Amino acid sequence: MTNTIAIVGGGISGTLTVLNCIKQSKSPLKIIWFDAKNQFCKGLAYSTTDEQHLLNVRANNMSIFVDEPNHFVNWLTQYYPQYSGHNFAPRKLFGEYVQATFDVLKNTNPLISIQQIAEEIIDIKKKNNVFELKTTQTYYAQKLVLALGNFLPAHPRSISREFIESENYFQNAFHPTIIQQAITKKNITIIGSGLTMIDVLISLHHHSFSGKINIISPHAYIPQSHTENPLPSVKPFIEEHKIYTLIELLSIVNQQLKKAKKEYLNPHSVIDVMRPHLQFIWMNFSLNEKQQFLRHLRHKWGVARHRAPSESMAIFKKLESSRMINLIKGRVNDIKTIESCFEIYFSDSKIGQQSFKTEFIINCTGPESDYLKIPSILVQNLVKNGIFAPDSIHYGINAAKNGEISPNLYAIGPPLKGILWESTAVPEIRLQAKELAAKIIYN
Repeated sequence: MTNTIAIVGGGISGTLTVLNCIKQSKSPLKIIWFDAKNQFCKGLAYSTTDEQHLLNVRANNMSIFVDEPNHFVNWLTQYYPQYSGHNFAPRKLFGEYVQATFDVLKNTNPLISIQQIAEEIIDIKKKNNVFELKTTQTYYAQKLVLALGNFLPAHPRSISREFIESENYFQNAFHPTIIQQAITKKNITIIGSGLTMIDVLISLHHHSFSGKINIISPHAYIPQSHTENPLPSVKPFIEEHKIYTLIELLSIVNQQLKKAKKEYLNPHSVIDVMRPHLQFIWMNFSLNEKQQFLRHLRHKWGVARHRAPSESMAIFKKLESSRMINLIKGRVNDIKTIESCFEIYFSDSKIGQQSFKTEFIINCTGPESDYLKIPSILVQNLVKNGIFAPDSIHYGINAAKNGEISPNLYAIGPPLKGILWESTAVPEIRLQAKELAAKIIYN
């Protein structure tokens, strides 16, 4: 019987798994590839049509193949020579690159057949070591890869829930009609102040929005910029395969930051030189340390680790200097719908509860990662059927570090965030995909 693999998810994680199967397989293989939104190869992240939405990693580190580091740069050189490896290319072009690569490779291995199905899977069960996947039809596979990507953010905490049904509230910051609706308003609010917020601001600016923009988040941290820093990098300071406690790591990082300041070194390089070690460090933290990190340090880490291109941050600064932006530090605790607008109630530790009115709300709080709270019918059924369980910190799926959930069942990419922490960016996903393909092809 032909080895049949079902891959659920058409975004970057699923696509790189398919591509690596094509490149590696030396025996007959059937791939059944599902994506409910028919966004194969691009997913939500790279389906943007706004060319000012840029990658947050330079092009020279965005190849989709581990063993071909210049693959993306070579493609840019051929089709978009105005971009070099040093640039932050538009995400739209990266999506085009992934699609083009699949189109080139999909028929190059005669041993592989690929069936793309743009239907929503509503249930998966395992019977006699075979996975049964149900859409409007039923499909069967011996092996299953969950490349589920990121889910929409949870709705803001609120006593009142009427706002959720309003046409002026958007849970999805990349909804195709969101900007056209927003630019008709005079006062809008973005809940969340990370990289998604920057993307929204870029689109608003591109469409000449001239109203007031409230940005509210618990800490009011704004992404740092990938600025050109002529200062030299710090020297590597993490010992490979050494187990660090959270307190030890904090002490070392603070020492390195002080050293960078004293010796005129690039402070951003402190985080950069840690990246190759982050998965190992995270996996060896205790449960209590992971919980402490999420509670007290996650937001600061996010600002330091996930930076935005300087071109993107220049737009934020321009809007800020024109006094269009009102940055608010506070936790939202209620959103009341009042006639044609909302009243947002929030509090912080110093001032107590306050409120302000707004006409339009965009949720940029980041993807929901607790699989017990994700409202997907498929996810709910997978948990109910015992196909998988949440990890110990409820930040993804419980799995081994290689993505194995149980025999012949695997996860890749964002669902492994709770296990690996660094599991959402292309440099990590391309390595996972290469290793996973080898495992599911030959085991």
